[in-house]
Amino acid sequence: MKTNLNRSLCIVICVAASLLAGGCATLRSAPLLDGREKSFVVVGYSTSYAWPDMLQDMLDEHAGGKRVYHVLNAVVGGSPVERWINDEFTDHTFGAMQRDYFGPEARLRGDAPEPTIALCQQSLQMTQRRLGPVTSSNDSEGIRIGADAMEALGAMLHNVGLQRVYWGMHIFKKGYEPEVGNERFALAELLHRGHSYNYRGPDVWSRTIAEHPDAFTEDGLHPNERGMKIMAEAWYGTLAGDAANEQVIEHLHARAYDVNPMMHAYIDKRRAAAESGR
Repeated sequence: MKTNLNRSLCIVICVAASLLAGGCATLRSAPLLDGREKSFVVVGYSTSYAWPDMLQDMLDEHAGGKRVYHVLNAVVGGSPVERWINDEFTDHTFGAMQRDYFGPEARLRGDAPEPTIALCQQSLQMTQRRLGPVTSSNDSEGIRIGADAMEALGAMLHNVGLQRVYWGMHIFKKGYEPEVGNERFALAELLHRGHSYNYRGPDVWSRTIAEHPDAFTEDGLHPNERGMKIMAEAWYGTLAGDAANEQVIEHLHARAYDVNPMMHAYIDKRRAAAESGR
């Protein structure tokens, strides 16, 4: 019992320290936007249909208008971590990602290099229970279950050649709290396990709870244009670190994006690729 309490306390302290430091672990790592061409693959669910395109615009501007960094979106709606690691769904999620963006016959990669970095904008919903496994910061069993699920997905991604796996957990989700917010405790446990390829991504939960409901669609659950911009800016900050360009961020918020057509265009593109049989 004492060991579990100490471990839970350690996780809470690690989360607090990380948030106060602004994700300093990311900034201490080797720079990602180093001028060398590379691809990032986005692994996520329905909150991530549009912000990867916004992030692409930011990275192009960061690189002086050149396509040096490629954002490849492998998002599958309704598919949090559990569905990416569950044999019943992996062909639809993980397998689709591989067919679209990996190997010499990748369906959607185009001229981009094969991705080496994963941006997991993820969630632990459906892991053990619908809302997620972590009921509180003291729920050591739920924290372990959540970390185990992410650990499994991280290993799968690393095994197909992704050198780094960055983790960002769910945005604020009205009606699904506190479990969704508590996902950060499972992430802290995952990082505590010390796999060299797992890195902390941005804390979009704190950013979006601060702007609820203005950053959400009418259902109060999914990000609208404002919410998507918050996520794009957060991921840009993670990738750019100290080299983040404030003008790039200002231009993001000055541009208008119609999120609904962006979502449908993305879904149609991946559906067409799947139906092509290539």
